[in-house]
Amino acid sequence: MGMTGGLVRASAGDIQRLREQPSDLPDFLGCNVWAPPLRAVRPKGVLGWLWRFSPITVEEVDPAAVPPARVKPVRPHVDLEKAWHGLHFLFTGTAWEGDEPACYLTRGGEDIGDEDLGYSSIRVLDPERLRAFRGFLDGLSPEELRRRFEPRRMTELEIYPEVWDDESEAKTELDYLLASFEALRQFVAETADAGDGAIAFLT
Repeated sequence: MGMTGGLVRASAGDIQRLREQPSDLPDFLGCNVWAPPLRAVRPKGVLGWLWRFSPITVEEVDPAAVPPARVKPVRPHVDLEKAWHGLHFLFTGTAWEGDEPACYLTRGGEDIGDEDLGYSSIRVLDPERLRAFRGFLDGLSPEELRRRFEPRRMTELEIYPEVWDDESEAKTELDYLLASFEALRQFVAETADAGDGAIAFLT
């Protein structure tokens, strides 16, 4: 699947709780999305009888499954998928460095949790940092990001997912980064307006 990154909205109370109980982070970053259980599928008749001797299993989502009452609505978040590193380059001109708040997709903020949780990076952007990030993003425009897009340099720096050297795909990749930028900017603006912070992650 490769590396993905994103941010999940977190209130001041959420942040304090996660500092005290970092073991809750995987569930928190899962955004309370309920995944219905799977059930085994076996053909009927003779084929089904023969299927018992095969090591192959086939599963489907159980249509009768009902979400448990405790599942809450999806927590506000932005999933940048594989755009996180390209955006970091457009924001900082570097592979992994840069000053705050420009670097917040890959570094900066307050480290929380540990590598045992299965994430490459989990960091708290408290409301003050989140507001600073909003100011930074609001100061950028798609035109400016287009000017900063350097496929050759991004290839040299091994910017993930390392697809920048294909000139025929350059426009598609840039359009993907710009769409991700708009999604990020909208999320950060709405989160800042709510007075909340966020948990930034790479996995």
